[in-house]
Parts: sequence; C-alpha cells; structure tokens
Amino acid sequence: MALRYDEQKTPFVDFGNGVKLALNLDEFTDVAAKEKAAKELRETPDVMDASIRKLRELIQQEKQLRLPVQDESFLMRFLRPKKYYPDSTFDMMKAFYRMKARENFISDNLTTASVKNALEDRVVQILPKRDQHGRRILYMEMGAKWNCTKVPALEVIRCTNMLMETVGHEPATQLNGIVFVINFDKLSLSHISQFPPKFVKTVVDHGQKNSPYRIKGIHIVNNARMFNIFFKIFKPFLGKKWSQRIFLHGVEFKSLHEHIEPDCLPSFLGGSYELSVEYDGAVIGQLLDCYKAKFEEEEKYGYVGEVKES
Repeated sequence: MALRYDEQKTPFVDFGNGVKLALNLDEFTDVAAKEKAAKELRETPDVMDASIRKLRELIQQEKQLRLPVQDESFLMRFLRPKKYYPDSTFDMMKAFYRMKARENFISDNLTTASVKNALEDRVVQILPKRDQHGRRILYMEMGAKWNCTKVPALEVIRCTNMLMETVGHEPATQLNGIVFVINFDKLSLSHISQFPPKFVKTVVDHGQKNSPYRIKGIHIVNNARMFNIFFKIFKPFLGKKWSQRIFLHGVEFKSLHEHIEPDCLPSFLGGSYELSVEYDGAVIGQLLDCYKAKFEEEEKYGYVGEVKES
C-alpha cells in the first residue's frame, strides 16, 4: 500500500490488485448525477441561485462568523445536505462552527498529526470503493482491535470527523452520502466506559443535526450481548432519521450485503475484492496531507472572539 500520483499528478493510494483510493474534488457533470441532485436535493439553477444569495445575506448578518461567502462550492457543501433551504442551512452552519470553536474538543484544529494514533491503529478507515449508490464507506473498529488506552474515544471521534470533512469536500459524496460499517467484535466494558452519556449526547447531536454530511446508513456487525449495554447509552439521543438508518447484522455478512453489495466491500467483510497489502493508516495520512493547504485555509473560517452557546 503506497501513495502514488497519476498522469494529472492527482494523488491516490494504491491498495494493489487494481484497487485504488483517490479523492475527487471536481463537480459532477454527468446527466445522471445532475438529475439525482435535482430530484433529491432540489439542485436546479433557479433554486441554487436563490438559496446561495439568501445564505450569503444570512452569513453577512452574523458579524462574528467569518466565512468565504463568495465561494459557491463552499456554500454548496452546506446547502446540499439541507436540500437548499437557506434558513436551516444557516442554523446548521452556526452550530457547526460553534462546535469548531470549542478548543481541544471533537472538531477543532483537525490535522493528521492530531489523530495519528487513530489512523495508524486503523480504528477508523476510508474503504477504497464506494457502495453501489456512490456512497463513501467508512469502517470503524470498536471492539478487540481498538486499543482504547492508546487511542481514547475523543481521538476516535476526531479522526472520524476529519475523514468525514475530507470526503465531505467531494461533490459526489455531498450528493450520494456516507455509510458506516462498524465492527463491535469482542466489545468490552473498558470500551464502553469511554462513552459517558454527556459526551455521547454531544457527539450524536453534532452528527445528526449540525454537520454537513448525508449519513445514509450505520451498519453494525459482530454485535453480541455487550453491544446491547453500549447501545443503551446511545439510544436516548437518536432522532427518528438515524434510528431508521441503524442496521444490526450480527455475524451475518449476508445481511450486510443486502444493503452494501459484495463487489463494494473487501474480503474481511465478506466482499469480493482482496487487498494485496494490509491497510496502512499512515499512508492514508499522507493522502490527506496532500490537501493540507486547503484544509489549513479552511481552519481560518468560523467565529471570531468569544462564542455564546445557543
């Protein structure tokens, strides 16, 4: 597994056997994607123009919030998950950047260095292939393969947020969304103790309400008796949409494949493609660092001065 560059000098991770992972930050132009965007997101020229204009006005009225209001691609990244409704988009943006303003917490100053252990221990991974609906697949190890003494829950969440922010810059991901596959094999009480209810509520609220990502499914595998204890911590904070998008598959990959086709999954999830080399989180970090300048520029955006809680 290595970082390479194609003829256009675009970086990609080579997993071997013809399996590659690359980010695509270009706007989609194919007819099928545009039709899907119009149908699912109300993304038509008239709606887009009106929504972008209104969102700019709302941002400019929020004097402490500094954002690149002339950058349409930036604004569309937030408008798409809210289906181009500017008022609800603006509410989400304010909450998103209030969270970013909380120092040493779940989403401020995200860098590969700050989540190095989580990447290298492969607690959170970007799988190289999208699913059959074009969704990005994030894979998490939340059981025996997660050394929570080395990688505490806060770093796991920060790493997850960083990977979501990264793929969230892809217009195709903004359109199609993200799905999670989470492995709870041999979950223990030491893992569960990493998630006190107050922390869980903050993380779940942020993910459900205040983040510009379309989470289309959360697929749980190897969920044994201990998982039921864990899930009781999360369940009170789940809204209707996320509750309907959580699927428990046990040890049956056949059940998982009813939602994500085997062609889209690696062999360790019962899929049909093999990785000729072991997943290397450090190489994924190298890929992310190819876009470091862009992400560092965006870290300058947000609230200036003391931010009041809402």
